[in-house]
Formats: sequence, C-alpha cells, structure tokens
Amino acid sequence: MYGIPDYITQYYSEGSDRLKNICSYPDEMAEQFLSTLKESGKRAWLHPGYLEERRRVEAWLYSEFVRKGKKPHLQSPRYFVLGENDDFFQKNGFFSDANPAKLQIPLSLFSSDMISFTYPDSMPSLAIATDTTGRGDSYRKPIHGQVFTAEEIIEVIQEYGMPGDKWKTEEYWRYDRFIEVQVWDDRPIWEFLDAALNGDGGINQTHRSPHIGRDS
Repeated sequence: MYGIPDYITQYYSEGSDRLKNICSYPDEMAEQFLSTLKESGKRAWLHPGYLEERRRVEAWLYSEFVRKGKKPHLQSPRYFVLGENDDFFQKNGFFSDANPAKLQIPLSLFSSDMISFTYPDSMPSLAIATDTTGRGDSYRKPIHGQVFTAEEIIEVIQEYGMPGDKWKTEEYWRYDRFIEVQVWDDRPIWEFLDAALNGDGGINQTHRSPHIGRDS
C-alpha cells in the first residue's frame, strides 16, 4: 500500500463544532466568525481577504472534482488530513491550543465519488501553481494546482511519497506539509459517529482496508 494511511484526521478546537466549513455560511456571518477567531488569538494568521480567497479555492475544488466525473453531495466539503500531522497542527501555531481535538475516520467509508485530494493544502497548492510574481517558482511542482481522485492520489504518493518532515528542513518542500482531503459527502461520517456512540466502534478506531475509499 506504499505506506499510504487508511484513515483521515480533522483537527478542531475543543468545544467547537466538528465537520463545519466557513464557506457554508453567508458572507457577513462568516466574516464575523473569522474576526472573532482572529481577535481571540485562536487564528492569529488570518488575513484580510481570507474568506474571498477561500471561496475562490473552494469553487476551483468543486469544479475540478465535477470535471473528473464525480458527483459531490456537498457544495462545500469537509476538510481532513490524510493520515495525521500532529506536529504541524499541534506545535506550529495553526491552532492556539497546544493539543487540539482530532477526529479520525477510516477511508474505507468513502466511495471515490465522495473524496478528493490536494498535495498539499488546497490554498497554497493553487496559489503556487497560479503565481505570476515569481515567488512560487522555487516551490512549484507538477502536483500543485491539481485536484486528485482517490485513484490518482495513490500514483502521486508512489512518485512523491508522503510529505513527512521534509518541509521542516528543505526549502523546496516548505509548503508541502500534508495531503489535504476534501470530503464531499459527510453522511458516512455521521453514520460512523452514530455507530460509535451506540458502542459499535471507537471514533478514533482505524479500519484497515487495501484501498483508498471503497468501490462506487
């Protein structure tokens, strides 16, 4: 399986809602929420124009996924990391919390119509690919600016490997910190969580599967 994780992780602040997407809300409500996060110090890195940029990237993700013949159930996906990356999310300021909560879900729950991937995070992936200032030249790779299906990401990882810790020491990999997973149908997640609450499995339990996703 080329060392490809068979689960995905969503990091979130303890006490906040899981499985949410800021782009699901009207602009005024979303901007107010982002402003509160920034002022509280929970997302100090948020910048003016973030929501507009996020919506533009998300529209690109959606159109590319559909262009590949997929049928997303959600207009705005739920974001996860392939495998996990505690070192980045817990130690490098993405969250103000030293140890944010995390939700881990087995990939075997999803058909190929339900998930897509970018290597790395979709925002820097598209930004580097489309940069015209020259600032992205030192980092640009063929994988940037692409949305991969479940089948395609296996080939990508075979060629490039998992991100690992290269971004810490090699400038060329500075922005390739994790593989982002876009979940376009959250119904299997809620079914999984309901089953866990009913004692049929642990939320952090990893179900081993020989494939990324299940057959459509």
